[in-house]
Amino acid sequence: MRIGLVSYEFPPQRGLGGVGTYMFRLAGALGRAGHEVVVLSGPSDECEIPLSNVTVHRINPRHEPLVHIRGLRFLYWNVVARFVNRVHPLVWQWLHWDMASTAALLRIHQQTPLDVIEAPEHAANGLCCARLRRWPTIIRVHGPWDLFFGINRAGGSGMNRLLAFLERKSTEAATLVTAPSRTMASFIASRWNMPGLPTVVPNFMDVPAEPAPLPDAAGPQRIVCAGRLERFKGQDILVSAFARIAQVHPPAELHLIGPDQWSTTFKFSKLVARLVPDERIRRRIFLDGPQPLAQVQKDLTRATIAVVCSCGFESFSLSTLEAMAAARPIVGSRVGAIPELLDDGRCGLLAAPGSVRQLAEAIDRLLSDRAMAQSMGLAAHARALRCYDSQTVIPAFVETYEHARKLWRQASGGNVQS
Repeated sequence: MRIGLVSYEFPPQRGLGGVGTYMFRLAGALGRAGHEVVVLSGPSDECEIPLSNVTVHRINPRHEPLVHIRGLRFLYWNVVARFVNRVHPLVWQWLHWDMASTAALLRIHQQTPLDVIEAPEHAANGLCCARLRRWPTIIRVHGPWDLFFGINRAGGSGMNRLLAFLERKSTEAATLVTAPSRTMASFIASRWNMPGLPTVVPNFMDVPAEPAPLPDAAGPQRIVCAGRLERFKGQDILVSAFARIAQVHPPAELHLIGPDQWSTTFKFSKLVARLVPDERIRRRIFLDGPQPLAQVQKDLTRATIAVVCSCGFESFSLSTLEAMAAARPIVGSRVGAIPELLDDGRCGLLAAPGSVRQLAEAIDRLLSDRAMAQSMGLAAHARALRCYDSQTVIPAFVETYEHARKLWRQASGGNVQS
């Protein structure tokens, strides 16, 4: 099968979220399974990471409107584009890329036809190609933008709401809609008043066959939290919780991995200084910055505990799955799909989102009880291997693609264009 993946986010771009990580793993797994994969993604200054049977096209977010009158083109670029870009540069960049990537997709398809397209609802990446109806198009719901811009206090509410509206429209135009968890499928069907539940096909990764042992109890006890530093992810709650237990556990260190996207005007490092006045404790808090996926996985195997402290809805939480695959005991927020991944607390401890006290108590329990930490780490690894390993999940993706092709042919009445 020749599969097109359309996503602005795709490694090795820096500062990626879960969509980029998911797309990278999906492309690699489909390529290894013998499918031909064509990826359309946003620009990157980094060297491409080679993947078998995968071709990556980097598309710049610049789209020339189909207007031949010079005055109208001038008006578009010098009035409309400048104004919208000033209101919300990020959203404007995404929307421009959506149009540019669809034009590129048409050129690629003309040379060698694609069998099916998958795109995230994120940033409406799949809206334009779904509306063309030239291919069976699967829109995967990772997490609507309107869930995030409010809690992260993003500016430009009008543009934010426009993007959220377009994300919803992308699912309405899709041949098939999927979601990475039962929790997300139920949530989005209710929120967007969808006619039916999205098809659930879980996120995945290559889970090591054997669990990694916990680090030596005599060494540093690293608490690792991986993900963008933003209000939605709750790292401020984690820093405050660490400050509560730091004196009781002198070997404990807190490592925050991910780009600082706390605010355009305020860095997270300044917030740490405000939240933790004791300099001796602050010296045990490390802001490690963005790291490649391989390095994050290495850092997790050096951790004693992994923490996923999100304050807002998580459609799946790849950070949780990565910690499970590393056989780490996890402290997770009781929000979104995190309890689903952790089997309602059998693979880790759950805390109320935003609760400094509960988060601190859970971390303290795992640092104080090594037997519990080992038991939960092993349970997490076993669940990851059983339910979320690539070899288990990829056949379900291929089956979903075949189903989308069948639905599309039925809707087309057999009049399939190439």
